[in-house]
Amino acid sequence: MKPGPQMNTLLQSLQAKVETQSHATEEQTQQMLNDFEQRLSQALNAALRKVDHDMRALERLSSSLNDRTTHEIEAQASKILDATAALEESRREWRTVTWKTMLPTYLAGVFLTSWVLLMAVQLTFPEQPSTVETPGLATFGLEGTRVTRGLGGLGQVVNLPPGVTLANCPVPNLGGGEVCVETARTR
Repeated sequence: MKPGPQMNTLLQSLQAKVETQSHATEEQTQQMLNDFEQRLSQALNAALRKVDHDMRALERLSSSLNDRTTHEIEAQASKILDATAALEESRREWRTVTWKTMLPTYLAGVFLTSWVLLMAVQLTFPEQPSTVETPGLATFGLEGTRVTRGLGGLGQVVNLPPGVTLANCPVPNLGGGEVCVETARTR
């Protein structure tokens, strides 16, 4: 079978139609691709602007938070330094007051304790008998004279009987320790 002129025309018509449709489809596809590319470009630009805007907002927020945190930390540090200084001053005052009040009390306690221990030691030791014979007081007219020892044996007090008086010593004793008395017998 030979193609006839009708077939050729039909084929040419078909071929022209396919080419027209192909061009139309190609143009339509190209238009769709251009529209898609344009919409994608717009969407990407919008997304880029949004990300850029969000990044700037995040940067401002971060800076604001950083500044606020810095101010809060500085305020807390200042409060801590003030409290530390007040505590140190209070400690100095406490030490001063303690030493001014406790030192005299402590020294008085040490003195009192030492005195009590000294008295206790002196009271526990008996009086040593004198190895030197002393003349009796009766030979000088001092009967009834009493000798009283001080607390813990510290010192002596001589109680003279009636009629005995203190007198000026005929020979002054520059070393001290002697007292002259007058009785009826020594006058």
